[in-house]
Amino acid sequence: MTTLKQLEAFRWIAILGSFEKAAERLNATQSAISKRIQELEASLGTQVFDRSRRGTQLTVKGEAILALADEMLALRDRVVAIGASQAAAIRQLRFGVTELTALTWLPAFVAEVRATYPSIVLEPVVEQSVDLLVRLQNGSLDFIVVPNSVWQPGFQSTPLATVQNAWMCSPSLIHDRGVVPLANLAEFNILTQGKRSGSGLVMTKWLEERGVRLPPFVMSDSLIAQVGLTISELGISYLPIHCFDGLIERGTLRIVETDPPLPPVTYVALFRANETANVVSAISSIARSTCDFTRPIRWA
Repeated sequence: MTTLKQLEAFRWIAILGSFEKAAERLNATQSAISKRIQELEASLGTQVFDRSRRGTQLTVKGEAILALADEMLALRDRVVAIGASQAAAIRQLRFGVTELTALTWLPAFVAEVRATYPSIVLEPVVEQSVDLLVRLQNGSLDFIVVPNSVWQPGFQSTPLATVQNAWMCSPSLIHDRGVVPLANLAEFNILTQGKRSGSGLVMTKWLEERGVRLPPFVMSDSLIAQVGLTISELGISYLPIHCFDGLIERGTLRIVETDPPLPPVTYVALFRANETANVVSAISSIARSTCDFTRPIRWA
């Protein structure tokens, strides 16, 4: 008899491209996943994967069965959602965030997920946006929170919040407190997280659209390192305003007002297009309710 567990294993092998990745996704052993596929093929009396070809290529019948499996699993998710709790539907969550999220609202998100799904296993990763997108593509992550600049076809996104940035520097670097024309920043080093950063991609494109050519950037993969370089008078950087209110109030950093000002950066929760509907709905809801980039980072 065909079971939902067999169809679920089949679906994730087809999505992720290997038995090993499907086993990781379903928190099962590779041998258990292989057994489910053997049982599925035996109960259906047909092969769903083409053994004559490399990889996990579907047979013609396998493609037809996959479409029906998607419908059956979606119905299961709807049944679970109607129940008293959705907790049983999400047992493991592998997700990625950038450093800014990790420093601000990640603790609130984790607390809310654990309260809603007490038995869940959480596996977070903190990396640059472009690196997180690669992990989402290859199936090693279930969703990521990144600036909307890294979105590509084949994914679905949920807008969460916008982050307002401003140019900042050490008060010793620029003494004039007036509005600075954007082009005048070319007199200083520009400190940035680079092209693997989602916010870096936003800022680079924004400057290019305005025809502003700034000097070679001093790049760092770390937001905290970028702040340290800025405080050390090594240049000017763009930073989220509310996160560094404490350093601004203490006079360690100063906002450099420019004409025009920097644009806001929209952050999204990004999922693969074929992610199950209940996971997208449940996680998006928690992310929206806890997302708060205005929480200042506490400094000693």
